[in-house]
Amino acid sequence: MAEPTIYPVRIISQQPDGYRRASITLKRGVNEHRVTEHQLEGLKKDPRLAVSRIAQASEDTTTTPNMEPGSICTSVEGVEIDLAGVDPELHPFIGVMAIEQFTKKPSVEQLSISISDDENGETVTGELKPTAAQRDAAWQVYQSALKNVEQ
Repeated sequence: MAEPTIYPVRIISQQPDGYRRASITLKRGVNEHRVTEHQLEGLKKDPRLAVSRIAQASEDTTTTPNMEPGSICTSVEGVEIDLAGVDPELHPFIGVMAIEQFTKKPSVEQLSISISDDENGETVTGELKPTAAQRDAAWQVYQSALKNVEQ
């Protein structure tokens, strides 16, 4: 029997710490995990989570892995946002917009994400907050995806 394929993923959750999906305990904010295809499908089906695959760095490089072009499964309405060609730094903020389903441009504060270095998410070590320009760029991507669904 073949080994299951494992995917590195970034999961953005707005649920309280301890929220579980696909046998994974999540913390509020950005989570990075390695999951099977079955777990990935379960995570993508949850409208309260924004899920993106992360490209793995090759063995001969020491750079941080970047987000792989893909999509975030977003709302109950099934909106998918194509992130191909979108600055990877905008991905978490677009994910928050998708989870919260903003109808007007959110403030920078509304897009802030708590960051934790420990696995349980108990010790918050920082905050990821967009600049006004990043918020505006993320809003344009999000609005474009919504317009494509309405057509």
